[in-house]
Order: sequence, then C-alpha cells, then structure tokens
Amino acid sequence: MKISLWILIACVLCARTALANDAPASDDSIRELLRITNAHKLIDTIKVQVNSMVSAAQQQAAQSKPLTPERQAIIDRMQTRMQAALDEMLNWQSLEAMYVRIYRASFTQDELDGMMAFYRTAAGQALINKMPVVTQNLMNEVQGQVKPMQEKIQQIQREATQELKDLPAK
Repeated sequence: MKISLWILIACVLCARTALANDAPASDDSIRELLRITNAHKLIDTIKVQVNSMVSAAQQQAAQSKPLTPERQAIIDRMQTRMQAALDEMLNWQSLEAMYVRIYRASFTQDELDGMMAFYRTAAGQALINKMPVVTQNLMNEVQGQVKPMQEKIQQIQREATQELKDLPAK
C-alpha cells in the first residue's frame, strides 16, 4: 500500500512538472527577457543600417546624373519622408507588443526562464553586447554581395529578353 501511494505521488509530481514546462510564457517574463537582451537597441541598430543602405543607394544614383538644386531638394524630401516612414514602422513602442505576442506563441515559461538565466551569464552578456557588431558585419558582407548579384540578375534578364526576341513569331 505504501509503495502504491509513493508511486501515485511521484506520478502526480511528474505530471505537474511536465505541465509546468508547457505553461505559456508570461508577458512580464517576456518583457524581462527583452529588457535583458536589449531588444530595443537591435531596432535602433536596424534603423541605422537601413538608413546607411538608403544613403549609399542615393549617393550611387546621384553619381550617374548631376544634381541640380531642384533634384537635390526632391532627394532631400524623399529621404526625410523615408526616414519618417522607417521611424514609424521601427519604433519600440509599437514593436514591443508584437515581440510579446510572438514570444508568447513561440516559447514556454520554462524556455524563457532558461534563456533569461543564460543571458544573465557572462557568455550571454557577451552575445548581447557583440550582436550589433556581428549584425553590422553581416550587413556589410551582404551589401558587398548585392551589387554583383544585381548585375548577374540583370544579365540573366537581358539574355532571356534576347532569347524571347529571337524566337520565331507564331
């Protein structure tokens, strides 16, 4: 009888632990993880990178044609409007709710607790602190690959267009 009781207690405790592992993450713990990982700073980094890419593209476009004061005014207005649109889309106040919703749907409370424990360690803090540099380096590498890829795609398009022109009319 005592053995059966102990087995029953063990089963209840195991079942309770299994259920706890599957509990949805709380909004407070998600916000704490986002705070620990400085998620809002990632958004700021992305904005800077996008602005840099837009500026680089504008400078490249400007090299092909001389900029009159009128053209420069148009480009300046476009840049201001693009910056405003980017700021509207990438602001922490509006994105935090999205982060919370996605994290809640993606992680259990147990998983979130584990992530918070990791990010509070020296290795976790190193990851957090170095990710902006890693992201910037990745963006630089990708930008270096974009132009050759665009040229390759344009060449493929020209070849396909020529092939279509060369087809006999039916």
